[in-house]
Amino acid sequence: MIRTVLVLTAFTLGINTAYSEVRFMDEIYTKKFCDLWNETPELVNDLADWSKDTNGKDYRVIRFYRQDCGGVEKAVELHISHKDGKAVCIYGGKATDVKPDFLMYATDKNWNSLANGEFGVFGMGIMSKMSFEGSKWEAMQNMGAFKSFLLNLKRIDHTMDCP
Repeated sequence: MIRTVLVLTAFTLGINTAYSEVRFMDEIYTKKFCDLWNETPELVNDLADWSKDTNGKDYRVIRFYRQDCGGVEKAVELHISHKDGKAVCIYGGKATDVKPDFLMYATDKNWNSLANGEFGVFGMGIMSKMSFEGSKWEAMQNMGAFKSFLLNLKRIDHTMDCP
């Protein structure tokens, strides 16, 4: 009986700990976000051609971070590879690549606004709510997929505690 209570208590604590440990844009969140990318047709299909141009690497890099939580030293990133005619996320976690293709950062208020689809007229509000480094031309050509990326931000259960 005592063993059963201890196992159930440990199991319950494990579930609560696992959920509470997922913080917006931490490594666990970013891994889950990578998995969600692969389940989002607008990303895997619409970015297939974009994912081919890897500048000599096997993948493209999208790096992002929260300004309210320490900045670039807390950045996370996705590695997107062209596989079987699709843009597939092969890595989500701590920023490791020397030169990302895109770097995006914003305040928590603005990340939340973008995740809620508050893009402004023709999506023009996106660039006013976040700082963006990389080819703006590429981003504009892929605006539909980029919006799907932003809307996915809220689809992972998380806390707003800093990582």
